[in-house]
Amino acid sequence: MKYITVRTKDGDYDIALGRRALDELDIEQLAERFDRVGCIVSERVLALHEETLTRAAGRLGAKIYPMMDGEENKNYRYAENFFNLLLKECFTRRSLLVGIGGGVVGDFSGFCAAAYMRGIPIIHIPTTLLAMVDSSIGGKVAVNIQAGKNIVGAFHQPQRVIADTRFLHSLPEREIQNGIAETIKHALIGELRLIPILTQNNLQTICDDDVMEDLIFLSASFKAAVVGQDVREAEIRAILNYGHTVGHALESWMRYKDISHGEAVAWGMKAEAAISRRMGFLNDGDANLINDLLKHYGFAAKPPIFDPAGVLEHMRFDKKNIKDSLRFVLLKKIGEPVYNIEVEEGLVLDVLKSMIE
Repeated sequence: MKYITVRTKDGDYDIALGRRALDELDIEQLAERFDRVGCIVSERVLALHEETLTRAAGRLGAKIYPMMDGEENKNYRYAENFFNLLLKECFTRRSLLVGIGGGVVGDFSGFCAAAYMRGIPIIHIPTTLLAMVDSSIGGKVAVNIQAGKNIVGAFHQPQRVIADTRFLHSLPEREIQNGIAETIKHALIGELRLIPILTQNNLQTICDDDVMEDLIFLSASFKAAVVGQDVREAEIRAILNYGHTVGHALESWMRYKDISHGEAVAWGMKAEAAISRRMGFLNDGDANLINDLLKHYGFAAKPPIFDPAGVLEHMRFDKKNIKDSLRFVLLKKIGEPVYNIEVEEGLVLDVLKSMIE
């Protein structure tokens, strides 16, 4: 088993990564100091791994609370149901939540933990590649509102992250793609050791256990290092939003239907590379490599159907914006991002239009 330590001013915690991490860790000891433990679990994951999760919940002395998956359910109204449930189940400030599922469940359970009684501890057990390499790390938790994604949230670091790669064996190809999009992002903004792994493999070979563990370890370690430097996203952590300004706007405009997070981020990276190129930052060679890498993993072949002006309107709710200006993470070259860059709306609109032509 491999360990990555995330060091932040809010406290340190470990990411435990391995093929049987959930079985090999002494999770009973993790739960000893809490009066109650509750597992918020994706209904889909529970159906696929009921025996494993029931056994883990028993070792934690925890109750299982199933959650409907999907971005459309990651909202404040649904969270209120869980706040009432936790109160009914007598959860206190000395209780523990465990989020088990993909990025949606991790964000949602983390938000519930951050808000309930002004904050109770959370452990994340990510079950998707995207969650293992990205969303379970760094303490950003949130729910969506109609205007945009992750508008209401908090920074709430977990007690621990347990990445058991056995869960990945049951993922459909599209979910592997979602996670690959985030690893491509990490490669483009600084973890250059990921590039040979990505270029020398494809969607089939990258699922080999050893290759996948190396991919997760490098990607998660990179994010952990960035988060450790800037917990509250005041400066350098903003680079992790590369591809997400356009990506989140696409998701919210499409109401989280007919597009996955990975697909949205892939189109976001493609668009933001084009903006970087048109602003004179990125050369043709790097821009072509980005497009080729996205294409290699099945992204950016056919654009989603969207209204450029409508997506631009959703970008105005992005948290990186200052006053009325649009702010982006762009690339000077592969491995060298720049952040907080103001981009004219006309240029953004032109790039969005070119994506669907």
